[in-house]
Amino acid sequence: MADVKLIAFDLDDTLFNKKKEITPETLETLERAASMGIEIVPATGRFWRAVPENLRALDFVRYAITLNGAAIFDIKAMKTLAEFMITVEQAVTMCRVFDDLPVIYDFVADGEGFMKREHYDSLADFMYGQWQTEIVRKMRTPVNDVYEILMTKKGVQKMQIYTLDNDLRENLLKSFPNVFPKLLFTSSVPNNIEINDTKAHKGHGLKFIAEYLGIPISSTLAFGDGLNDMSMIETAGIGVAMGNACPELLRAAKYVTNDCENNGVSEGIKKFCF
Repeated sequence: MADVKLIAFDLDDTLFNKKKEITPETLETLERAASMGIEIVPATGRFWRAVPENLRALDFVRYAITLNGAAIFDIKAMKTLAEFMITVEQAVTMCRVFDDLPVIYDFVADGEGFMKREHYDSLADFMYGQWQTEIVRKMRTPVNDVYEILMTKKGVQKMQIYTLDNDLRENLLKSFPNVFPKLLFTSSVPNNIEINDTKAHKGHGLKFIAEYLGIPISSTLAFGDGLNDMSMIETAGIGVAMGNACPELLRAAKYVTNDCENNGVSEGIKKFCF
């Protein structure tokens, strides 16, 4: 049994099953870990308001890594502990690039999501599934002029593009980092690319929270399934890939647990904590 003092986990396809549920077994395991004094820390690409209520309501969750590490919160104190943003100038440049591509895009600033109205109206043509369409529609505000909105912001926490053209997505994931070295490009689902400041990644967020709480990074346990979890899995004392994780994460992880449909997070916690 490892000396685990902090457990961090991605949400979609990691903690949550395909129905966006926390299974009773997984919830019981989290409660047991929390009762032992272990910090339970969600680490998600979503902004906090977009996190499902079934997790937000858990009274033993105090800290959260959100927007891939762009915003780190003390939930109980309603306080932002750290924030790492894309500059407005960088965001404008990226939007102009996106405008010339067959994609739709959005951005998050001040904890609120924005999207071009015509993109908002064509969501279903670019989304991975109905669940994703519903989440994006609920959590994005359609606007006539994204540039006008951008100019009112102090910075952008996260940007995201969507395409069902996998070849285009793969090519952009390879080419963007060379053209825009001051930005970080990752992905969490098969139809998106997520853009953050280079310090806004889950690994940095995990390290920040651990240091803030005085916990050695060697005493952290982390779970993930997507490319945007890679830095966290590599940073954690024990990095665990879900059985349904992407190939890159499966290769990087120290341990592979069961998939999100079969209580993989619960299985991993029991292995290393109980």
